[in-house]
Amino acid sequence: MAEFDRSTNQTRYKQRLKQYFVFAESVSPEFLNEMSGKFCAILGDSNYGYAAVRAYTTYQDPNFLALAVTSWTSARRYTISKEQAAAGTIDVKQFSLSLSCQGATLTGGTYFSTEFNDTNLHSIATGFFLVVSALLAEATSNQTYLDAAVESASFIQSHLLDPSNTVMAFISSKLNESCSVYTTAYSPDTGIFLEGLAILADITRNASTQALLHSIIVAVITDTSWQGSDGILSVATDGGYYIVRALAAFYERNTTSSDLREYIKEYISVQYNAVIEKATSGGSNIYGIPWTGPPSTSFSSANQTVALSALLGGIQLLDDQSSSTSITSPTSSAIPHASTTPSLLRPKKNPTGAIVGGVVGGMAVLTFIILGALLFHRRHRHENHQRLAVDRRSSQTLTPFMATSFTTSEIPRERRIIEGKNARHPVPSEGDSSSPSGAVDADAAAGRADMRATATTPHVAAAGPLNPLHAERREDMPTEELLRLLHERLQPGRWNDSGDEPPPEYQEG
Repeated sequence: MAEFDRSTNQTRYKQRLKQYFVFAESVSPEFLNEMSGKFCAILGDSNYGYAAVRAYTTYQDPNFLALAVTSWTSARRYTISKEQAAAGTIDVKQFSLSLSCQGATLTGGTYFSTEFNDTNLHSIATGFFLVVSALLAEATSNQTYLDAAVESASFIQSHLLDPSNTVMAFISSKLNESCSVYTTAYSPDTGIFLEGLAILADITRNASTQALLHSIIVAVITDTSWQGSDGILSVATDGGYYIVRALAAFYERNTTSSDLREYIKEYISVQYNAVIEKATSGGSNIYGIPWTGPPSTSFSSANQTVALSALLGGIQLLDDQSSSTSITSPTSSAIPHASTTPSLLRPKKNPTGAIVGGVVGGMAVLTFIILGALLFHRRHRHENHQRLAVDRRSSQTLTPFMATSFTTSEIPRERRIIEGKNARHPVPSEGDSSSPSGAVDADAAAGRADMRATATTPHVAAAGPLNPLHAERREDMPTEELLRLLHERLQPGRWNDSGDEPPPEYQEG
């Protein structure tokens, strides 16, 4: 709701959001979400924090900022600090921590569960804490939030970023569990990390952070396990919600080259078209997942929420198109012309009204169930719940869409986000946790002190040593080649099986 108001420059949902937060806090004190009657999930807390800080950004109401800080403070208790990492203990857990894994401390890792004996530091929980911290830093210029965001990003990069630049699920923090890693990469985990990096890179303007951001964007938009040959995100649980939201955050902040930004615009347009044409039931405001279709015949609040990411992204693209000439007049000859691209960018009429109407319709249906859901949760706090928009292990067989001429090579070495002597190495499923603490990031304290001394607002991040990644990567592929590949996927002949129906155009009405 706040995102819609922000996109349309209004306050339509402000009071309603305030009411929902009152209910939410009464159901989940300090926004800690109870699950299965056994433990609380930090993910729920961070979702509230995310919503609150976005509401504050939209309305500039200090009540929303206070709610965001409450959420952040709750999650902070389950995030390992530098002091706790060095001591090997954290007061909310009843076991000793590994002092280091693969030569890096566990500083910045966030637990998904508040259960005292749950040992796993999850990328989704850490990523959410990264995003909320970065948004708070962006909104308040408070160094504390920036430091927290940098630590969270560094933790994921050091321990959970795999050689292909996607994010693995979690790592054990317990001393005698050898830093074991659950190596499966889910789209929400990578998406939330990407969103955090997009915000962090915009704040710090740090070259190495921006290089890492670029690398992960390329990994996301070329990963065939999450999207088909038509370029539509096809995961069957979250529908690409976190990925689209992350790319929209990047697009809005425009932290790297204009060519890559143009590519992201086309990519989001593909998802928007898919939601409208393939995932909408009977022309209604009921949306399904996956976005590849067929549309669902039953209403789902989760599906509605997932679809909103693409619909809101459509509003953002249109707003940008009306205010920027660079979109319709790209500098690179490799960028497809709007007249040949099946996207939002070639309407015969201005479709803003239709898009906004679709968003309002979808939100109207969703709004009616929120209050009921909160009340239901109050009465059933000991029943099982599943995380919204979490990618389950879908066993799909997807056809790669990369061209045969696509090559990979070793990318230039990238710097770590924060200071430190120890380069990141690919994380195996089992690691050695016996490395002495003295081997970990000896320069971090000095670098952080220098950062505080030189920065009055969170727009400075010190660069660290080079970070070798021992695997072939795709991110050094020229942006022009990426645009060419997307253009191929957008051709009418590849949009549907019959080959005789052109991609949809969008008009008012």
